[in-house]
Amino acid sequence: MFMNVKNQKGFTLVELMIVIAIIGILAAVALPQYNAYRQRAKASKLVDIARGCAMQRAADCQASEGATAAAANTLGACAAAPGNLPSGEAMATADAASCAAISVATSATIGGTPYTATCAGAWNTNITCTLAP
Repeated sequence: MFMNVKNQKGFTLVELMIVIAIIGILAAVALPQYNAYRQRAKASKLVDIARGCAMQRAADCQASEGATAAAANTLGACAAAPGNLPSGEAMATADAASCAAISVATSATIGGTPYTATCAGAWNTNITCTLAP
């Protein structure tokens, strides 16, 4: 009695389906995390813009030793027009013309969530920034 034994090469259909299921599960977990990461990265740009504006305001106040400051929204990034985020989201910036209490806020809606970045402090102390969704 002779048996025909074939050398089988390749994968069975069940093995391939298991691999596809595992890839699908990994994608279902990874994609929402990736989208959240992208949204946070876009929102962090608001902090950069607010920090730059606050630092310009602080430099203006230091130049005048805290006596006067330029009018509100007259510093480069502070007077930015909407759409200045690299991702194209509309953005609004407001800063106060004060040396005693420098305060700059930028806001935008990113991915359906409104974000506001605020930088505040006196001209001769640290300026701190926060980002709130």
